[in-house]
Amino acid sequence: MSKQTQPKNSHTYSYMTLQNNNPGATFPVAVDYSFLQELFGIERSYGTDQAMLFRRNSHPLRKFHVTEMSLRLMMTIFRRFNTEGSLVGVSIHRLYQLMNEEYEDAGSKEQFYAEVRKFIDLKLISTTRSGIISQWRLEAFKRGTGRFVLFHPVVFTKAFTDLPLSAQKLYLYIMSRNGQKTNTPFKEFLGEDSWLYTFTHKSRPAQVRELLHSLEALKPVAEASLLNEADVAKDDLGRWYLRCVPNAAYVIRHQTGHHYRSIPKAKVPYSRTVGRLRMLLHTFRIGEIEFMEHGQLFLRLAQLLHNNGFKTLRFAVGRLRELFQSGQIFASDPVAVLEAELADRGFVQFIEVAKATGVYPFILGEEADVFGQARPVQFYRAIRERFSLRRFAAVCRRALPLLRSGEAEGAAREGEDFYLEDYLLARFAQ
Repeated sequence: MSKQTQPKNSHTYSYMTLQNNNPGATFPVAVDYSFLQELFGIERSYGTDQAMLFRRNSHPLRKFHVTEMSLRLMMTIFRRFNTEGSLVGVSIHRLYQLMNEEYEDAGSKEQFYAEVRKFIDLKLISTTRSGIISQWRLEAFKRGTGRFVLFHPVVFTKAFTDLPLSAQKLYLYIMSRNGQKTNTPFKEFLGEDSWLYTFTHKSRPAQVRELLHSLEALKPVAEASLLNEADVAKDDLGRWYLRCVPNAAYVIRHQTGHHYRSIPKAKVPYSRTVGRLRMLLHTFRIGEIEFMEHGQLFLRLAQLLHNNGFKTLRFAVGRLRELFQSGQIFASDPVAVLEAELADRGFVQFIEVAKATGVYPFILGEEADVFGQARPVQFYRAIRERFSLRRFAAVCRRALPLLRSGEAEGAAREGEDFYLEDYLLARFAQ
């Protein structure tokens, strides 16, 4: 970790250069407050808890206990999951690797795997699988409070993770309660009926004082302590209480435009299909589709088109470009549109002929809403029983000069919209 001397002002150390595997400086992490409450709240059942196996051949874990690996997994989740509380196309092993990229010292793989199973059992997170693509989701996001607690990158340092677990938990609890306030004392009473005892399992004043001193002694950067003041004392009624003042240099204040996540690129299966899709998306100049919906749209597209030939892929990407350029891609689910269209092989063949002969733009017309999106299917259903594919190609070639001259549109009844299928059926159907 960098020890360069810096001025000790508020929020001085929002970014830190750590001895981890992440390039550049490590930035703060934003943890959902609902999730934090649910995780910390499991300690309320600690007294009735029993150790259990969450994975075969692993060490037993207490279900209702926040361990050091619980904290590491929580920080990894909120660094790597997207802002909608999900992560797609990342295996549990890859998630373990991402955790170790953040921290200065690696965590136990066996403990990490067991902790993930514990989080799932506690319904803190869930995992689903569509085909061979996995998706993680935060259950606490269903509340939709939108409230986050910003934690300083010091939580990823070896100096912090070497602290006693109860000291780490106490610091996170203090920072979650104080929020973005600076130079504001934190105060809470002690005792076996207090929340601090439930959470840290420390009730005697000497034990809590020792935890505070370990935090006060930690000076991650430029001799700046985590706590400016720390004490355990009695009030006028003889009640013991904890009082401390977090160092403002490690308090993170949210600023508009700042990002606290680093979402990994999904590992997409179907490598041949994916390679072709990426090439076609860039050829059609709509490469940004790969990153829409945090990559989920591209994953679903790869699933839909897996085992299809290049011609079908080219057709699908061409339709995506039409939807994208008209803005219709944001009005509905483009993958569902493609799935419905590709279900009928004849549809693809007829539309390809319409494009090859030049009449396709006259199918779309000027409608740019959801009805315009459905026009190709509407056209195909109207003409598929009246023309064979070969006959349809001949009709399109004959109709194109008339369409370009405007004669076809002029043939529509006054006050009515022009539909190509109506014109072709009236003019060329036998």
